Amino acid sequence: MHDSESELFAALARIDEWKGKTPQYRLVEGGITNLNWRVAVDGHAYFVKIPGKGTEAFIDRGNAHVANVIAEKEGIGPRVFYYFEDTGVEVFEWLEGYRTLTYGDVFNKDIFHRIVATIRRLHQHRGTILPVTKNPFEQTHQMMALAKSMGGYLPPEIDRMEWLVKRIEDSIMTAGIEYVPCHVDHWTANYLYKDVTDDLRLTDFEYASMNDPGWDFAGISTTNYFTEGMDVEWIRAYCGEMDEVMFARFKLYKILSDINWAMWSSVQSRQSEVSNFDYHMWMGTKLTRLRLHWQDPRLDYWLNLVKGIQPFSAPTTTAQD
Repeated sequence: MHDSESELFAALARIDEWKGKTPQYRLVEGGITNLNWRVAVDGHAYFVKIPGKGTEAFIDRGNAHVANVIAEKEGIGPRVFYYFEDTGVEVFEWLEGYRTLTYGDVFNKDIFHRIVATIRRLHQHRGTILPVTKNPFEQTHQMMALAKSMGGYLPPEIDRMEWLVKRIEDSIMTAGIEYVPCHVDHWTANYLYKDVTDDLRLTDFEYASMNDPGWDFAGISTTNYFTEGMDVEWIRAYCGEMDEVMFARFKLYKILSDINWAMWSSVQSRQSEVSNFDYHMWMGTKLTRLRLHWQDPRLDYWLNLVKGIQPFSAPTTTAQD
């Protein structure tokens, strides 16, 4: 028996209602952080998540559980059945008839706006504060530090990346952050969609935190390869109108997001048990786009706009003839 199956059986043995029964199970392919299983008991199917090796260094499972409960209450996530605090194992309903979104789906206007509505609903949740408050810069600094300490690959532009993180941090933190529940991990596979009912569910809240809404915007846009027009449409749909300052935050966070997830890839390449995923390829997509975005001539304009620096300084007094 493989170690992952042993972990699964150990988790199932703790569920009193399932004792004495013979569950049917199969590994769910596609996860790049955890080992996931479909388990059927008495004709009912469940999704069982076994935390990936080493992920305790950057994932707070208790916090993720609270976020999953929020998503269930808001009707945007699956039902949560069991959570084991000591191991971090979670058991959810199996969303029958749902499929993971593809990159092409986000170019469907209806699905695009369904994603906007789902994220806005999460952000507008009141009544529960996530245990973890972590701004985007804390997360990115942590990933960079882990990549270095683990001896992960560091690109030749690492000094420029660190400089940019500090510049963006100075701009946004000067303006301040309104903290709301955020998902933070918007890989397409974390969205499950049922075509016949037009229902969208959001899963995998491992990186959730009280955070800046713009950080979620950036995660969705970079992960799903939004066009410039889609970035504009996102702000209009979310805010109800075009908001130039929010758009600037969004664009700065897109640069930060590629730095953060490139470093995440470096960390995972050193420790992950998911053997069929090329983390260096994943890193390459982030770095390639990053090298383009940090050359955008609007970068300084965005930094100044968010920080509140006016485009014109006070006129200088000069001697007149």
